[in-house]
Amino acid sequence: MSFHSMKVAEGLSTESSIVVETIQRSGMFGKLLTVERETCTSVANSLRSNGVSYRSNVSNMSSTRYKGKDGKEDSGLDIGIAPPQHAKWQSIGAIMVSEVVGAGVLTLSRKYAQLGWIPATIFIVVIFLITVYTSNMMVEVKKVFPAIISMADAADYTFGRVASSFVQVLMAIFLCTTLGDYMLLIGKSLASTLYSVHLCFPVWVTISLLVIFPVMQLRTLNSTTALCVMNMVSICAAVALVIAGLVIDGRDPGVETFLVAEDLDFLTFMQALSAIFFTFGGQFMFYELMAEMTDFTEFPKSFLIVGPFQVPLYLIVGTVGYYYKGEAASGYFLDNLDFGWMYRAASALLFFHMTVGFLILGNVFSRIVHIKLSPYRVNDLGLRGKLEWLGCTSAVIVVSYLISNIVPFFDQLTSLIGGMLIPFVCMILPIVFQIKTHFMTGRRIKAWEWALWGVLICFGFLVLGVSTYMNVKAIIEGWSTYGAPFSCHCDGIWDTCECSPARMEFTGYNCTV
Repeated sequence: MSFHSMKVAEGLSTESSIVVETIQRSGMFGKLLTVERETCTSVANSLRSNGVSYRSNVSNMSSTRYKGKDGKEDSGLDIGIAPPQHAKWQSIGAIMVSEVVGAGVLTLSRKYAQLGWIPATIFIVVIFLITVYTSNMMVEVKKVFPAIISMADAADYTFGRVASSFVQVLMAIFLCTTLGDYMLLIGKSLASTLYSVHLCFPVWVTISLLVIFPVMQLRTLNSTTALCVMNMVSICAAVALVIAGLVIDGRDPGVETFLVAEDLDFLTFMQALSAIFFTFGGQFMFYELMAEMTDFTEFPKSFLIVGPFQVPLYLIVGTVGYYYKGEAASGYFLDNLDFGWMYRAASALLFFHMTVGFLILGNVFSRIVHIKLSPYRVNDLGLRGKLEWLGCTSAVIVVSYLISNIVPFFDQLTSLIGGMLIPFVCMILPIVFQIKTHFMTGRRIKAWEWALWGVLICFGFLVLGVSTYMNVKAIIEGWSTYGAPFSCHCDGIWDTCECSPARMEFTGYNCTV
């Protein structure tokens, strides 16, 4: 993942038509990469002159070493993880399993309540298949332009620098809002763990910021494999506790569920789809993952590991929550539990999960910002390099803090991101890049491909437009009902009848007295 970064060196190779540049990129987990490749303009000119599918002759990649206080390269201070282009598809699949299962899964029981058994189940499967299909498109584009390491690179090679800048801005918005969603959930899960301590939501988020800030000053993530494993175990354990609690409490006799939700309309349908799209939003990092592989053409095989884990987990969470709670199923899965030790334990596990998730994604985004603003000092461990890193991480954390307090509603913020950004990043862009690559290489596009791609692009824009409207409307209504940004927002996190009447009722309290 990267913004357009520094061009360190440029010159002509032995073939006068080939111009080589050396650039820096932020790879997986924020790993700093040095890439030697042919310029996008040089590759495009070669395609036009040859009229055939082009394969880059120059595309070398290595992990960048950090510089010590004396300015010299320190061989012992690299990122601390495996060098690029060494991973097998099995390893990438395991990483994807740990990264794709996160905040989005917590909204699925509510999506079942909004859609009903059949539509929700169908679209979880369909959107997963679309993700697999468009990831294959990304591989095909990278076969032609193997030096691609990010979505912005793909835009640069296919449409040029203006398109690349647009994608960079889009990815920045996506990462900022996603980190804001993570910060919101960190604050909410911390407050839920200590629900008998009655502090307002902005205070809990501020405490979360103070916890995250010192950890974010780490320039390297030395134990990324261990972090991924712990992250996956923590979210699975939290979900398992909620499911166990629902089973123990049993299903209320008055709960009703429907094959298709009785009050389902077009606008509600699109709004619910946006949250499902968010759960499959990992495509923004697929090019970075491919850069880690010995053979990136095997990347689609990773879904043989991801699919059997991700799809059943999503279906279990959605169906269990809907079965036991019906139309009252919460948009925050843990809120389906009553106050008690299970709720505390699940909240504590979620707090850990989201903190690690923020650390990883925040490190990646901070690295991108650092490369963009100060490419010559991005690997400097001296005082100035540390101060610059402090500034980048502080900016990322503060923006995330503001977003989490401006939109303090987890379900609505998650759905807004899923509807406004994910269809474009994860479906429309890969298709558009594939179409342009076919034109550049002279490959004829078949009629059925035009038809399928046209339907997917139209569907993506439809979800984007309608769901964004509905989610913004829901956020405005939330401000009217629960309070403006930075209000107390104690609903669901305090064990009082004033703030959590429904939760208190099924915990055993009579809030009508």
